[in-house]
Amino acid sequence: MKHPLKKLFRYMKIFNDDDEAIAKIFLKDITDTEVLNTLLKVIKEGAGGTTCVLVNHPNYHLTVCKLWRWPLYQTMPSLKRAPVCNRDCQGNCINPYHYFITMAVQESKMCYRKKSSQREEVSDSGICVDILSETYNSDSPPSDDSESGWCDIAYWEHNQRVGSLHKVTDRTVTVANVCAENGIALSKLRTSPNNYLSHDYDVTPRVRRHVGSGVLFSLENDGIWIYNRSEISVFIQSPTISTVLKVLPGYTVNCYNLQHHVNIPPHARNVRASFEKGWGSGYKRQYITDTPCWLELLLRFR
Repeated sequence: MKHPLKKLFRYMKIFNDDDEAIAKIFLKDITDTEVLNTLLKVIKEGAGGTTCVLVNHPNYHLTVCKLWRWPLYQTMPSLKRAPVCNRDCQGNCINPYHYFITMAVQESKMCYRKKSSQREEVSDSGICVDILSETYNSDSPPSDDSESGWCDIAYWEHNQRVGSLHKVTDRTVTVANVCAENGIALSKLRTSPNNYLSHDYDVTPRVRRHVGSGVLFSLENDGIWIYNRSEISVFIQSPTISTVLKVLPGYTVNCYNLQHHVNIPPHARNVRASFEKGWGSGYKRQYITDTPCWLELLLRFR
């Protein structure tokens, strides 16, 4: 057996003889050593990698995802290709970390209270659709100018904002410990020691370290999708989701359905995501300001 094959077998998550047989047939069909070496490279890189691995078989990504990412599934669930994958791949990319399991969403009943001049906390149900962020001047009208961005992102630790607002002009943005120039690199943000004095002490820095490859937000035709590239769960809430939703690693969900955008008051057009810790009904933490590390997307488009 050639060098790349041995290493690829070593990284496989095989639980039974059937999986092993599938793996042998699959690797036998891929005769291009360069493709196998590239596949080995992206598996080593994990979720943080962006390299595409192209083959001439449109459905081989299902086999790769089962062998190297989700071995417990007998039949692969609905998968969605992440926007980090090159558009020219046309479904022929077999990088398993370019695919995410699609989650179903129970949509909100879209009930709102009147805008308040005070910052309101999350309700007992965990739904917050009328919050007025201290970080955002909501009297400034949303703009369709691409230069002004489609959203601003704020990073919070408990009730303290860390760093400045990040304006997003590209259709995708990554928030991770380390990321490209157009994303938010948490490792570069300085946190005041006072942030930890009255809260979870060691929890905040620990969660922040575990963010890893983080999350990717993508503005798509039907809404704003979040792709969890981290090794920890992310909890999401928005006006179009009925409750705080847990997004597991490797999963994706439409966290802001654009179909309902025109019915949402401007001050309620935001998305919130907490790393590792949930909040609201059924959780120890009642409010998102009780969670150690969280994000706030303040939408600017009409």
